[in-house]
Order: sequence, then C-alpha cells, then structure tokens
Amino acid sequence: MTTWAGCATCADEAMAARVLAVDGLEADVVVDGRVERVAIDLVPDARPGELLLCHAGIALERLEETE
Repeated sequence: MTTWAGCATCADEAMAARVLAVDGLEADVVVDGRVERVAIDLVPDARPGELLLCHAGIALERLEETE
C-alpha cells in the first residue's frame, strides 16, 4: 500500500511522529523536535516508541520502520 503524505483538503503534509506516551484515545508524540498531543482514534492500539503518520492533531496510521 502506498501512503500519500499530503492532505487532499488543505494540501498540508502529514508528518511522522514518534509516540512518547498513550492516555486513552490520545497520545503525546514528538514531531520535528516538539511534543504534541494527537487523537489516536484511528490507531487505538498505538504504543510508545511506534511511528505514526499525523495530520491536524490526528494519528492517521502506523508507519513501518525502515533501516
């Protein structure tokens, strides 16, 4: 499956974010060196350490790690 990292509505790019902590259906993630809180309704089983694709405060999907 190919993932396009741009938003069809606003043309902004989604960003890869590393999960720091999970609290219910929200997670603290690191994006470009800053900590943000995102909704994880679409990835409810997200775990600390995982990489998520995030846009507009929402985690859209889990990303696979590449070496």
